[in-house]
Amino acid sequence: MKIKKIITGLLAVGLFSLPAVADFDIDGQITQINDAKKTITIAGPSGNVEIQVFPYTELKGDDCGMFGAWDTHEKFSALKVGMFVSVDAIPQAQGMLGAKEIEWQCGRKAY
Repeated sequence: MKIKKIITGLLAVGLFSLPAVADFDIDGQITQINDAKKTITIAGPSGNVEIQVFPYTELKGDDCGMFGAWDTHEKFSALKVGMFVSVDAIPQAQGMLGAKEIEWQCGRKAY
């Protein structure tokens, strides 16, 4: 009976941890920003993807600090059309994607 409880507990932990590993990265250029809905549209390799930005979404620019040693943590207003970003996305209801983290490079440009 004790083994059955242990197995049941392990299965429950496994099922609840599945959403935590279901995230994935999307890299691309921001093509549209909807301030009212707090969404961004990214042109990625598979086409345009609309992503919901939440109040807890971490927005950060890499290498923006002194000598490029620190990240800067930003607000939704820092996102601009044309920026290349990397989004750590998680599936949401109704086929929407939500952003856990949005990251971009500062100061590094090809030309």
